[in-house]
Amino acid sequence: MFRDAFGRLRAIRWGMINLGGYLTVLQLRVLNRLRIEGVEVLQQLPSRGVLLVSNHLTHYMDSIVVFHSVSYLRRPYLLWPRTDLYIVAALETMRAQGWLPRAMAYNGTICVKRSWKEGDRSVQRPVDPEDVRKIGVGLAGGWVLTYPQGTTTPDAPGRIGCARIIKEFRPIVVPVRLEGLREAFDKTGLKLRKLGCDLSIRYGRPLDIDYDGSLSDILRAVMLGIGEADPAAMRVSA
Repeated sequence: MFRDAFGRLRAIRWGMINLGGYLTVLQLRVLNRLRIEGVEVLQQLPSRGVLLVSNHLTHYMDSIVVFHSVSYLRRPYLLWPRTDLYIVAALETMRAQGWLPRAMAYNGTICVKRSWKEGDRSVQRPVDPEDVRKIGVGLAGGWVLTYPQGTTTPDAPGRIGCARIIKEFRPIVVPVRLEGLREAFDKTGLKLRKLGCDLSIRYGRPLDIDYDGSLSDILRAVMLGIGEADPAAMRVSA
């Protein structure tokens, strides 16, 4: 009750989410115009076993926007946020210097090792079973947000690891589409570059997933759902 699925104190997470919300609401809703769609979809979802899959535009602001929009499920706004939302993030990103990576590492982040990249170097290594286990813990204890592309690079392919997670744990998969953040913020999402941008986050209805289908078919459904795939030229990557 007092701790989340990973043993982190909910009271500390609650305070950190509120602080982050108040620090960023000016950038998102006053200096820019954030539009949130599909809240009614979120309201119909169970409290556990939900995987949010999203396109990826900035390192940090994408997840902050999700926290903002999920807080709409409870009123008053940002006063009583969820403490059972977990975010899958690259370990090397969360090891970056600065207070925000450290704060987010405590505040619900599931750190995983990339199987295709380490720093600026391309690698090929199997998915760490411990990383898979941690995502399962998050799904058993609440909602998990992941970025199937695993990078903010435009038009990056989906990673098959996302499909493996879906096939193994069979969560409800909800597509999320972000727009405008790449224009308003720098790559990290911490520096505001432009004012007056139209920002949006849209939650779609749960995807119709064939959990017994092939990994490539599952990933194709995910990438189409988040608007990051050309159905005539679908690319996937390990």
